[in-house]
Amino acid sequence: MNGTDFYRISLKEELSRRCDRNPRYSIRSFARTLGIDAGALSRILSGKQIPSFKMTQTFLNTLDLTPEEQEQFLASIAETHRARAPIRLGRGFKRVKAQPVRTTELSIDTYRVIADWYHAAIMELTFTNGFDSSPKAIAQELGITELEASLAIDRLIRLELMESRNGRLVKTNLQLSTADKHLTTPALRKNQRQFLEKAIESLEDAPIERRSMTSMTMAVNESKMPEAKQLIREFNRKLCSLLESGKRGRVYNLSIALYPLQKEQE
Repeated sequence: MNGTDFYRISLKEELSRRCDRNPRYSIRSFARTLGIDAGALSRILSGKQIPSFKMTQTFLNTLDLTPEEQEQFLASIAETHRARAPIRLGRGFKRVKAQPVRTTELSIDTYRVIADWYHAAIMELTFTNGFDSSPKAIAQELGITELEASLAIDRLIRLELMESRNGRLVKTNLQLSTADKHLTTPALRKNQRQFLEKAIESLEDAPIERRSMTSMTMAVNESKMPEAKQLIREFNRKLCSLLESGKRGRVYNLSIALYPLQKEQE
């Protein structure tokens, strides 16, 4: 990833945040907010068009960016102009100094991939029979919007978790690290909350032959919790190995919740 990607990532993530708040939000809606037509915004997001200096100023007045992010946003557009057409570089961009590449883009991507459930689901879809790589088909399979699917695919490719081979998306062997707990702990909590919500939806929507949900209430010896966690991990691996053998036709999520029902006393 290079510094010239920052402005497109910032625009895509702002669009994604607005879609989170309103699933009916669209590129057309975002374009109206930014004061440009939807076609121009689509070309900018895909890298086919570079914003002018005047357009960039409008974006900066609209987007909720910190002063540091605004500098990086402006510098990334200026660097893109310099790389593609230095002779036609406008007066406004000539005054913009190059900025060192920062890890902000990677942090945004990493957080979203860990936090939002459909990223893992998209990667697992690649193993299913008859997988269709188009955002429209993926959106229909997972019950998300086409825009969410398209933005998620972009993130997964940027993080090299997926790649396109002969026009088909495939999952790579790269694994996403969750070592930075300042980043991943909130993301993992959000991810677990989403999967619990999906389980409730499945309880209402999925036929009984396609789901298994059990629970058991017990008084426990808490000193045995490390052993219990180890047994759960072993069970997860064995069940995963069993269910992933042979032809794969549908993406599932396995969640085993073991937690205290009593509140902690001060």
